[in-house]
Amino acid sequence: MINSVYFDGQHPNCSNDTQAGFRYVETESDISLSFQHNDLHLIVFLLEGNATVTCNEFKNQTINPNEFVFFPKLSNASIYSCSPCKIVVFSFFALKTSCEKHAFQSYWRLFPNLTYQFKPLPFRTPLIEFFDLLILYIQKNVNSVHLQEIKHQELFLILNTQYPKDELANLFYPIIGKSFDFRSLIMDNYLKIHRIDELAHLSGMGRTNFDNKFKEEFGSSPHQWILKQKAKHVRNSLAEPDSTFSDVMRKYNFNSATHFTRFCKQQFGCTPTELVRTLNQTEINLYTDNR
Repeated sequence: MINSVYFDGQHPNCSNDTQAGFRYVETESDISLSFQHNDLHLIVFLLEGNATVTCNEFKNQTINPNEFVFFPKLSNASIYSCSPCKIVVFSFFALKTSCEKHAFQSYWRLFPNLTYQFKPLPFRTPLIEFFDLLILYIQKNVNSVHLQEIKHQELFLILNTQYPKDELANLFYPIIGKSFDFRSLIMDNYLKIHRIDELAHLSGMGRTNFDNKFKEEFGSSPHQWILKQKAKHVRNSLAEPDSTFSDVMRKYNFNSATHFTRFCKQQFGCTPTELVRTLNQTEINLYTDNR
C-alpha cells in the first residue's frame, strides 16, 4: 500500500511562517510526497534513501542519495520513496539578488545547444556540509526568516560557483530567459488572465511592444505559447488518478464541455475521453517497464 502526503511547504520542525525557505522531511518506504506549490519553485535534495520523482511529463525518474532535482512553479510534482528517505525541500518565489538574476540570464546563451532533460544533479562540496548545518539549525529551532534568506543566498552561491553553467542551464531550463524579470511576470500570471491585453498591462507595455518582447523571450506569439502551456497543464492534470473532467474544466477556465472537447481535439487530436485512455495506458506501460 502506498501512503500519500501532500506537502504544502509547511513542516512542524520549522518556525518560519512563510512558505518559501528550507524544509526537512523524513519518510518511511512507500510514501508518495505530492508537492502543492503553484506559486513556488522547488529544489528537492535527497540526502538518504532511494526514490523516484515525477515532474509533469517526466514520470518515475530515479533519484539516488546525494542528488537533487528542480520543480518549477505550476508543475505537477511528486516523489515516491523506495526506501526510508531524508529530504530537504527548498522553495522560493524568485531570485534574491542581482547576482543571481545575472547568473540565470547568462545561461540564456547556452539555450541553442540544449535539449531539456529533467534529471538530477549530484551533490558537490560543500553541499553536504551545508545541509549538515542547516538540518542542525532546523532541529534545534534555530530558524527565522532572516536565516532562511541567508541560506537561500548561500545555496545559490554554492551552485553558481561549484557547477558548470551547462548543468545549471539544464537544471533550471524552465525558468531561464533573456530577461528573468519579464519571464517571471509571464510565468506568474499567464494562467490567471483571460485576455492577453491583461498581461501587456501588467508588464507596463503597449500591446505591440509586449508582443515583440514576448516573441523575443519565448520564441512565439503570446496566444500560441499560452495555448501550448495550457495543453501541457490539461494533459498533466488528466493524468492524475483522481482527476475529473469537471475539475480540469473549472481549473483552466473552460466554459463548457463543448469548448473543452474542441480544445482537446485541436491540441491533442482526440477527445478528452480518448486522451485519458491513452494516458492511462502510458502509465500502465511505465509501471510494467519499471518492475
